[in-house]
Parts: sequence; structure tokens; C-alpha cells
Amino acid sequence: MVITVSSYKILPEKIQEFLEISSELSRASLKENGILRFDLLQNDGDDGRFLLIEAYESESIRKAHLDTPHFVNWRRTVPEMFSQGTTTVYYKPVSPKAEEYKK
Repeated sequence: MVITVSSYKILPEKIQEFLEISSELSRASLKENGILRFDLLQNDGDDGRFLLIEAYESESIRKAHLDTPHFVNWRRTVPEMFSQGTTTVYYKPVSPKAEEYKK
């Protein structure tokens, strides 16, 4: 199992556009086989700060996701919306355990 947490800071005038395209990415991604979670979170005190939390059954599924039309479109569109650099950190599940994730 692979879990990624990505952090984004979005320009104030691009927040609504980022919300729309990222929400569509989340919905489309959850229809893919092997994607267990694809959560878009907005900071409660800073509307321009977002997290994407993604859980994949395997690294090969994560890599295949990177070639989907919805991800390619998202990745091509959003960099102009960033007000600063992004970070992505990889995690492994502790609780619930990998086999306890809902499919």
C-alpha cells in the first residue's frame, strides 16, 4: 500500500478554480481500480492551503494513475495556481492496517 500526502498553497484568485478541478480529479480517481482514498482537504483557517491524501493498493496502481487523462489534465492546469512550492510525502499505514482499508 502507498499513501501520499501532498500540500499546496493556492493564489487567492485561483482558489475556486483549484477547488473545481481538484474535486473533479478526486471523483474521477476514486472510480479507478485500486485507489482506496483520494481526499481533498482545505485548511480551516487559510482558504488557500490544501492537502490531497491518496491511498493506493500498490505502487504500480499509483504509477498507472499518473497516466490517466484526469490526472494529466489536472497536472497540466494547476501549477499556475500555486503561490509557493508544493510538497509530497509518502507514508505507510499504521492504523488501520493496509488490509483493513475499505475497497
